[in-house]
Amino acid sequence: HLTVDPELVIAEFKSVGKHKETGKPYNQTYISVVETKDGKITRYRDFWNPLVAAESIGSLNDVVRFSE
Repeated sequence: HLTVDPELVIAEFKSVGKHKETGKPYNQTYISVVETKDGKITRYRDFWNPLVAAESIGSLNDVVRFSE
């Protein structure tokens, strides 16, 4: 995405795949906001939808099981 600040980058990208154990799809969209100063990253924020990850795992009980 275009910005007016040359030290700010906003990138949107996607991953397409499937969960290794469940075989369910994992199609996620990410948005990264990266701030720089003097050519170095000063802040990196990443946004994604955790519900997409949960759906690829299965039920909420499965989500808890995978997190243990």
